[in-house]
Amino acid sequence: MSPKISVILPAYNAEQYLRTAVDSILAQSFKDFELLIINDGSIDFTKEIILGYKDERIRYIENEKNLGLIETLNKGILLAKGEYIARMDADDICHSSRFQMQIDFMEKNPEYIICSSSRKEFAHSISHFHLSVLPVDDTSIRIHSIFSTPFTHPAVMFRAGIIKENNLFFEKDYKYAEDYQLWIKILQYGKGYNFRMPLLYYRDTPNSQTNVGAGQIEQRKRTISNIQQLALQQQNIVLDQKELDFIYILSLSDKIRNISFEDFSVDFILSFFKKLSLELKSNYPNNKFNVNCVLGKRYLKILLFNLKRLPFTQLMKLGFSKLTFFGIYELINEKIGNK
Repeated sequence: MSPKISVILPAYNAEQYLRTAVDSILAQSFKDFELLIINDGSIDFTKEIILGYKDERIRYIENEKNLGLIETLNKGILLAKGEYIARMDADDICHSSRFQMQIDFMEKNPEYIICSSSRKEFAHSISHFHLSVLPVDDTSIRIHSIFSTPFTHPAVMFRAGIIKENNLFFEKDYKYAEDYQLWIKILQYGKGYNFRMPLLYYRDTPNSQTNVGAGQIEQRKRTISNIQQLALQQQNIVLDQKELDFIYILSLSDKIRNISFEDFSVDFILSFFKKLSLELKSNYPNNKFNVNCVLGKRYLKILLFNLKRLPFTQLMKLGFSKLTFFGIYELINEKIGNK
């Protein structure tokens, strides 16, 4: 009998944190799963650690050579036997109720094909973390997706049938943002959801794919911009090149902190958000509040991150937009919702 969930966990030289990650999967309150641990050519003690487990739910797979993350993930998808596929990384930690909560939601809501959650990001100790909150409802997820990835990759669960029937896989052309691109494609076939409650402790390490990708500045910009344009196209939004350059800046907090106000004046920013707001409200006429909240959160970052860089009159000009107040509302709501 096939398991309900197939968990795909790639491991490459993962000896330092692998046991913690695997233990958090095996300790799940929901027990009906297989754990595919794919050793991608490790030269440390990754193999010995995996083979040291005697849990029959573990399927050990060893690549003949290092294939890289994208090919390894796709291999895992093809080998998965479960009705659902869940992702996990070799250095993260799952909440013990993660699978139960995700399965309960997906079983009760067949129109949803993918779900994930907010996350707690940490470096050394899980007691010292940064809470990264993602949009919850499908409309907000789609709006958020034009800026950046709308899901926490290692906390994702999706319906295996949708992926395999529509030949949806991670693509090499989108290296370091291959997950972002796949989520955009998946959302063409059904709805997405994020649990506000963080179901994953996300370990921020220098060797993480996100950090490695961040070092490939030009390649990453091209990749992210291409995915953003795909998300915009799906929502019938057309932007000119300057607007596309600006939406890329809005995808990264470090870029927002260093906006060139000579290139992107306050008047341009106000015009940009007005245009985007009108387009999105036309697409989601019954969800105008969601549009204001998602845009407001991004807009508020511009204001807060540049308080010391802008003249007072320009700050006032930005600050008196209604998006400022929606952004503040979102921040307060996030604080209250995660207590």
